[in-house]
Amino acid sequence: MKTVKSVDVRSFIVYGALLAAFWTFAFGLIYWILGWLFGATAWWIDMNLANWSAYTFATFLMVIWRSLVNALGGALAGLVVALVYNIVADMMGGIKLKIE
Repeated sequence: MKTVKSVDVRSFIVYGALLAAFWTFAFGLIYWILGWLFGATAWWIDMNLANWSAYTFATFLMVIWRSLVNALGGALAGLVVALVYNIVADMMGGIKLKIE
């Protein structure tokens, strides 16, 4: 049996940030592609190259921006989880894991 008495806070911050940014980017790309596929039927898009390109570029930049913003939230969540775990592990002695 191995006991995990504390976790590295920096690792949890990086993990939370990357996880949040990755999933936001992945789902954002899906919506971006759906906008490409079905955007021509929307009433606010004319079928000319200027509007189509502006919509596509702005939407892609918004996906990247949301990924970065959500990475900050993920980093904060990782910080909170790591700090709470370390506080509780100090009181209880950690988690015992059976590693084979």
